[in-house]
Amino acid sequence: MLIEALKNHWHARQMTKRSWCDWDYLVLDIETTGLDAKQDKIVSFGWVCVQNGTIDLDSARHIVLEGAEIGESVGIHMITDSDVALLGKKQESVLRYLRQLLRKRILVMHHGPMELGFLKQAWQEAALPAFSVSWLDTLAIERTKANRNQQPIVEGGFRLGESRKRYGLPDYDGHDALTDALATAELLLAQAAYQGVDCRLHDLNQMGGGRTRLVSRLSL
Repeated sequence: MLIEALKNHWHARQMTKRSWCDWDYLVLDIETTGLDAKQDKIVSFGWVCVQNGTIDLDSARHIVLEGAEIGESVGIHMITDSDVALLGKKQESVLRYLRQLLRKRILVMHHGPMELGFLKQAWQEAALPAFSVSWLDTLAIERTKANRNQQPIVEGGFRLGESRKRYGLPDYDGHDALTDALATAELLLAQAAYQGVDCRLHDLNQMGGGRTRLVSRLSL
């Protein structure tokens, strides 16, 4: 616990000094069968990395999980039962891969509470070591910006597509985890640019970020 506390302290100090683009990020989107992390399941993961303030398209991945229950949700994320049968990967293997990628990266999501809820639940079910990760939530950043500017936002105005429109970013066809991860990465770059050339990770973190610990049942 002392080592973890020292790491958190060092990380917080570095955030106040270094530009946001001096850090590496992994932008994640998770497609699920529903909204309840306790009852519903993950269907697929999509992610892309951001390095030196630019999106690394070579890092983009879309991974469907083995045994994912599609059902009526096929109309939402366009993944079929045949996709699962042909391409499905074990959830624990995907989480191990993701853990490796996140060792030196900041996790970025749009609507962090939901994404983190499913990630924590999946981590609990896996035989993985406990892992701490810093995160940013582009939805929370957008909400803080609106509050600071006293800018009223209509219901639904913080959804990914609506948030992108305020920066002149185009709509994307389709709705899958990788497309949404790319869309969120572009939104993050636009939000950082809005803050100005002196934007630090600390500034973005103050608007909508934090640090969380992922723990498996074996570690409890």
